[in-house]
Amino acid sequence: MKEIYNALILGIKDYFEKNEISKAVIGLSGGLDSSVVAYLAVKAIGKENLIGILMPDSVTSKESIKDAKKVAKGLGIKHDIIPIEGFMEVFDKINTNVELNDLSAIANVKARTRMIILYYLAQINNAFVLGTSDKSEIALGYTTKYGDNASDLLVIGDLWKTEVFKLGKFLGIPSSILKKKPSAELILGQTAEKELGASYHVLDRILKLYIENDFSSKEIKDNGFKKELVLNVVKRIKSNEHKRRAPVIIRLSERSFHNKDWRMPITNRF
Repeated sequence: MKEIYNALILGIKDYFEKNEISKAVIGLSGGLDSSVVAYLAVKAIGKENLIGILMPDSVTSKESIKDAKKVAKGLGIKHDIIPIEGFMEVFDKINTNVELNDLSAIANVKARTRMIILYYLAQINNAFVLGTSDKSEIALGYTTKYGDNASDLLVIGDLWKTEVFKLGKFLGIPSSILKKKPSAELILGQTAEKELGASYHVLDRILKLYIENDFSSKEIKDNGFKKELVLNVVKRIKSNEHKRRAPVIIRLSERSFHNKDWRMPITNRF
């Protein structure tokens, strides 16, 4: 873990230095991913340069709020609590037909509302927004487009969830967070394992075989995994490709801002 830790610290420092930004804001959920990113950020840019924002709503557990506060206080970073219930009232008024109320739409609005708050605070503090999605969530599309998958730097975006857990233990993340079942807490009773159909310990093994080893679904199944689960994972990966890409540009000229046509370094130094 030490090599991964050192590489991430170096990557954070390098990104901030090249863009001539010293501060960052992060949404603290009391979960594993945001806690790990906060610990890394403090080491890389200093506790005086990180602002933690807790954004609870009606389904946020007391334990999560307690754990988020524990992380912020333990790291010695400035932190604020901004409840989002008031923001959600606006969307309740838009959708007055309860029968048509879509829980996933409400969940996504919560994630996007939180990101709006983070970017507002980032702008007035001349700061970057640190993303907290890990490689497993990105692969499975277990993120909200323009919500929690929006950020300036995805610190742990190339670490599988099981690797983030090991890194969390290495960093000394509070045990109450390490023992907690992963959940976005956007819907009451929601857990990642329930939605995804398996534990991350199992999911990560399938994801590695498919993404890193280029195994086919059949080859993965032949390695001892249930066919239905394998097909579900592969389907999730393919159907959520749009979440991993910038908006599609309809190309008309010989050189557009399509990813392959225009590649420039992201830096403020000219």
